[in-house]
Amino acid sequence: MNHFLRRGICLGAWVAGCGMAHAQLAAVKTNALLWGNLTPNISMELVTASKFSLEGTVFYGLNKTPLDAQLKGAQAEFRYWISGRPMARSFIGLSVSGLRYTVVHKGKAHQGEAAGPGLTYGYAWPLSKRFNLEFSAGVGALWYREKKYPEGTYLKKEEYNANGVKCVPTEIAVSCCYLF
Repeated sequence: MNHFLRRGICLGAWVAGCGMAHAQLAAVKTNALLWGNLTPNISMELVTASKFSLEGTVFYGLNKTPLDAQLKGAQAEFRYWISGRPMARSFIGLSVSGLRYTVVHKGKAHQGEAAGPGLTYGYAWPLSKRFNLEFSAGVGALWYREKKYPEGTYLKKEEYNANGVKCVPTEIAVSCCYLF
C-alpha cells in the first residue's frame, strides 16, 4: 500500500509540474580573457526557472602561456537574475570551482590544486536575439595544496609543501554567448 502511495504522489507532482513547463533557454559561451592566456574554455548555461539559471564551465590551459599560468579545471554556478529576465542584465551567483594550476611568479613556481565556493556579480548585455556579451567578476575562498619551489628546479616526486585557504578572485570574465 505504501508503494502505491509514493507512486501516486510522484505522479501527481509530475502532472502538476507539466502545467508550469516553459521552453528551455540555453546558451553556449566562451571567456575571451581566458583565451588571451591560451586557455581554451567553454560554458553551457540552462535556465531553470523564471529568475534562475545554472552554468557549467570547463577550461584546459596549454603548457606555455603568455602569463606563465597554466589552469585546468571546472566551475559550476547557480545564478539569480536580478532583472527577472534570465540571460539579460544583472545577476548574482554562487559558484563552486575546482582546478589544477602551475604558475610562475617572482621567480617562484607554484604547482597545485584548489577548490572552494565563491560569489559572482555580472551583467549580460544582449547584442541581438541570439548573441550576448557578458561581463562577470567573482571572489571566493579556495582551499589549496601546492608545491612551491624556485623556478627551474622542480622535482616531480616532491610532496606538497604548502596548503591553506585564501580569498582570491574565482572569476574574471568577458564572455561571448550564443543563445538557443
